[in-house]
Amino acid sequence: MHSPGRMIRNDRAPTISLDGTWAFCADDAGIAGEIVVPGCWEAQGYPKTLDGPVRYRRTFQLPAAWFGQRVVAEFDAVSYASTVSCNGQQVGHHLGLWTPFAVDLTAVLRPDQENVLEVEVVKPCHALTGGEYPLRTTLAGFLPDIATSFGGLWQGVRLRRLTAGICDLCVDADPTTGTLSVRALLILPLAVEAGVVRVAVHYDSALVVEYAMPAMVDRPVDIALPIENPRLWSPRQPALYAVEVQLRDGDRVLASVTQRVGFRQLACDGEKLLLNGEPISLRGVLSWGWNPDMIAPAYTPEQARAEMRRVRALGFNLIKLCLFVPNQTYYDLADEEGMLLWQEWPLWLPEVTAELRARAPAEYADYMHLARHHPSVVIYSLGCELDQSVDHALLQQLDRVARRAVENVLFCDNSGSGEAYGGLAVDFADFADYHTYGDLHYLDPILDHWRRDWQRPRPWIFGEFCDSDGFRDRERVIETNGGATPWWMTADNPTHIWRPEMRAVLAAPERLAAAQPGFAMPELIEIAKAQSLMVRKATLETVRKRRAVQGYVVTGLRDVPITTSGIFDDFDEPKCVADVFRLFNDDAVLCLDVGRSRIWQHGGDRPERLDRYCWWAGEPVRLNVILSHAVRSLVESGLLTWQVTDDDGRLLQARTALVERPLPAGQPVELCVLEFDAPVRPTPQALTLGMQFEGVGIRCRNQWPLWVFPQPDLCADAVLLYDPAHLLEGEWRAYSHPCQSADLCAWRAPVIATVLDEPIRAFLHAGGGVLLLQTGDGPLPVRRTPFWREAIKLLPPHPLWQRFPQRGFADLQFFGLATDVSFDTAHLAEHLPGIGAVTPLLRRLDAREFTMTDYLWTAAVGAGQLIACALRLQGGAGAQPTGLKRNVAGRFLLASLLDLLHDGALHAQRALPP
Repeated sequence: MHSPGRMIRNDRAPTISLDGTWAFCADDAGIAGEIVVPGCWEAQGYPKTLDGPVRYRRTFQLPAAWFGQRVVAEFDAVSYASTVSCNGQQVGHHLGLWTPFAVDLTAVLRPDQENVLEVEVVKPCHALTGGEYPLRTTLAGFLPDIATSFGGLWQGVRLRRLTAGICDLCVDADPTTGTLSVRALLILPLAVEAGVVRVAVHYDSALVVEYAMPAMVDRPVDIALPIENPRLWSPRQPALYAVEVQLRDGDRVLASVTQRVGFRQLACDGEKLLLNGEPISLRGVLSWGWNPDMIAPAYTPEQARAEMRRVRALGFNLIKLCLFVPNQTYYDLADEEGMLLWQEWPLWLPEVTAELRARAPAEYADYMHLARHHPSVVIYSLGCELDQSVDHALLQQLDRVARRAVENVLFCDNSGSGEAYGGLAVDFADFADYHTYGDLHYLDPILDHWRRDWQRPRPWIFGEFCDSDGFRDRERVIETNGGATPWWMTADNPTHIWRPEMRAVLAAPERLAAAQPGFAMPELIEIAKAQSLMVRKATLETVRKRRAVQGYVVTGLRDVPITTSGIFDDFDEPKCVADVFRLFNDDAVLCLDVGRSRIWQHGGDRPERLDRYCWWAGEPVRLNVILSHAVRSLVESGLLTWQVTDDDGRLLQARTALVERPLPAGQPVELCVLEFDAPVRPTPQALTLGMQFEGVGIRCRNQWPLWVFPQPDLCADAVLLYDPAHLLEGEWRAYSHPCQSADLCAWRAPVIATVLDEPIRAFLHAGGGVLLLQTGDGPLPVRRTPFWREAIKLLPPHPLWQRFPQRGFADLQFFGLATDVSFDTAHLAEHLPGIGAVTPLLRRLDAREFTMTDYLWTAAVGAGQLIACALRLQGGAGAQPTGLKRNVAGRFLLASLLDLLHDGALHAQRALPP
């Protein structure tokens, strides 16, 4: 049995492919049939819950010239436990999903007869479904949590005749010295006592250098070849050298192996990230290896190349292979295409048994041998979001195994960091890696939270973050599948047993019908796309303004059964226009920021956050313009042009400024402070700020929405504030008059309330208008949910949205309003007897549970009108503007809601008897 590093290689050796049709049976399940190799059985109509044992069987005959020679069967990958037999005799056993192995058949072969090769396979299974090999003990990664574990001979199988060969081949390209190092062990025929090793290096088919030395069985090859002016491998120029190692006996080539390599180095310089000594911005997208047709991540060259080019078109230069290992084709194509790879080995939520602890180091050594020669693989992580079950000794041992295998790359022991997931308080990583999944308004605070200047300076690279759910075109998925619901959207997907997200997918049609979103499916899809684009743009621009942030990985590459947060949908189509996405996902990006302010409160200074998206009409707009770039040439100056237009395309402002100072790459720098007076109009307006910057070797542009509101006339004497528990800050008294329950008796104008006690209920039933502000768990039933994540905000047609500017979805004018509370509208009647029909104003459709809640609604209660609002009109959460004074959109929305109530109250008052 040979592991990847110990496998004897010889590209000249004759082979017989065993790919094709095999007999397949699972006696315990009463299954018998045929199966195609390579491929897993789940993708070929066999049950997803079948874990084995299953038996693969095929016959073969050998050429006469092969008899008396050494013959091995090579398996590129089998999942998971495989026992190989030939002609009824067991010849090998292997554990592992991802690594190749070989077994020697020589002793059991039958000359001039039909030979029978059998492989018994058992795959990993979730603990809830039983099985011999529980998932969490097998390094199965995350694919089983997306849809299913996979089993079988999912990569190629062949027979090889070996008379000589090369094993333990390691070729290292050192860009700092321009040296190619070649190390190997030689397998010579018994009749050959000594031979010659010839190493030839080619670039673009031209011979660069060659070297020869005597070859002996007991003498390892260890050669260092200087390469004059080596071409460096990079995404822009993926320069590959072909290193051919030959074992010769005179003029006869006994064995030959060719390995492609590239000179490149990813390194850290303090907080800065350098590729080949130049600053680089890593812009990655997260892949889980999901393909509903193949299931196992075995790519054809066409599939791999197409995926990488789709990704590059959107500005990405890196793909993170999250908790899975692809076939070698994927690595090879990444080398050719210049696509950087982050290889994360499949350690996630492990059950660290004694067997796993003993086996993992050797398995990790085999993993490293799969990827170490590929210049595209520049980052390795040992696992993902590991808790304390992976202890210091095990993680350090795996780290040492990985680092021994390769240089000039970066390592992360625990992607996401142990301190964030209850794991180790220390790490062995070359960079800081956090998985920041959160609402937009908490992004800046959590980045501040992780920043500690007393730690050693190192780059930040977010290994996962910035997810944003879309909405699945279920009808098109079914239509594309020939009118049938695909297996991964049915109970045939075994993850529904343990993942609530999958159970929600199964129930989606019924839940959506009950939710009554009020929008057609195409409308929901487009709303979700617009919202996701906005969230991702705001998120990426936020991190690009941080000096330590040198890279990120966006979750994720494509939609999967349990989430629709892919950059690409179920049809591999992008959810946004590539040119638009590259505005904020490229080597050079323009960003905006706003100044800092403080407020003296309760005897001391406190941060006063400003609204960067919403402004009062006629007041100065002041924004910092930031350039974040990783362009190779040194930018000494440039020309900045900006313009402001309204929704009708009319030009309101335009300026040009010459920037004359060094703009070093690899860190954010301020270009200027942009200032103009917000235009004055009687109604709110949406503006677009467009900007272009051009310097030597750099050109970029970007645009942002801004909203301008007229100052509302909020008269404190016209509105009562009923807040007996003092839940609201004192600033509310500037816009309303505090009152007691007795004051409600004769009042007919609107009341702002924080409770629904008996006096307020009586006021409502008598015809009063109440704006209920609720940001907690009572008095009405609510659910605690994220505002931006995992949900789509819906704005049903209503006069309110003619007053408050919007473009059909919740854009950043809602940044200061976002909340984690939404009303469980379906259960309102249980808590508010006498309530009439509810008119929703702002809704939350959960993109994973397919349920509906509401942030804002109105209903008749008795003879009165109630508007219930869970939005944070006063802001103050995370990076939201501080208070009603600063929260422009919140104050204007407050005035708009009171206007609606005032109109309703007047009508109610006129309806009362004299």
